[in-house]
Amino acid sequence: MTNIKNFIKCFPNILDNDTCEDIISTCDFKKFKRSVVNNDYEISDDRKVYENFLDPKFENIIFEKVGNILNSYSKQFKWFLISKLEDTGYKHLCYKGSDKGEFKMHVDSSKLYPRVLSISFILNENYNAGDFLFFDEKYKIEKKKGMAIVFPSNFCFPHAVTPVTNGDRHAIITWIR
Repeated sequence: MTNIKNFIKCFPNILDNDTCEDIISTCDFKKFKRSVVNNDYEISDDRKVYENFLDPKFENIIFEKVGNILNSYSKQFKWFLISKLEDTGYKHLCYKGSDKGEFKMHVDSSKLYPRVLSISFILNENYNAGDFLFFDEKYKIEKKKGMAIVFPSNFCFPHAVTPVTNGDRHAIITWIR
């Protein structure tokens, strides 16, 4: 029997250090807005994070990396087919330590937003806490700059980001549908 944790994959060094730093240093934080939940109108303390679309100059790099990830994931799981999938675009997330930025336990797919796979790129590691957890905080992913965390978006993979206590946590997210 397969352990459900096996469907959570970490791809180390998918982004190089320079790319991670360029994405963070060139973004315009004045354009970031507080993330919303549910119907895209509600601000909630369950999700204390700021977001903006990724700077277009980095889109081709991320698009290529997402393609590589999907190819690798589909080779590992023969039932995961990528022929008619698309990503939802790329958002740069900032979990501010000064706000205790976090995202409480949740899943990424819903009736309104059906998603198949979630991909989160970790852009930095110079912050405290902000841990990526699964399964009611029983499985922790060790943060590593340049890593991508990939997992099914469905109800079997509840996950959270714990409150950042110092520094700011940066990530890029996309979903495959």
